Amino acid sequence: MATQITPTTELQAINTMLSAIGEAPVNSISGVTNVDVSVAINILDETSLSVQSEGWNFNTEYNVTYSIDDDSKIPLPSNCVQADAHATHRYQNVVIRDGKLYDLDNHTDVFTIVPPLDVVLVQQFEQLPEYARRYITVKAARRFAARFIGDAGLSELMSIDEQEAY
Repeated sequence: MATQITPTTELQAINTMLSAIGEAPVNSISGVTNVDVSVAINILDETSLSVQSEGWNFNTEYNVTYSIDDDSKIPLPSNCVQADAHATHRYQNVVIRDGKLYDLDNHTDVFTIVPPLDVVLVQQFEQLPEYARRYITVKAARRFAARFIGDAGLSELMSIDEQEAY
């Protein structure tokens, strides 16, 4: 019989983080007034952003193009945290500035042609594959415990869990 795997939800991730500091689980994270839960949510979001910003196979798209707008600029999606010229245009040195593509060599955000890009797009927690959710949850739990408790021994043990999740 096949094992049924249910992906980790944000609520489960928050409860994992709370358990790391010995707090009781919560039934909901909507409309939260509990400080510990609010801090856990912020740390989970911060950790998800930092992990995903590295660029993984699940959130990196290659050789994509975006449209030039009426001002000859190339706006990028709001969840785009990295943009680099695709291998066919590596001579062009581009980055993200103010949500738009910026040409570092020519010091401008005005383009006449659209270069193909390799981009990293941050996804919502529930859209991530389970292995990414698990790694982010364990890393966030370690950060949360370190900030709340500051116990070096606990942090070291949780670091081992984090390495295993990685």
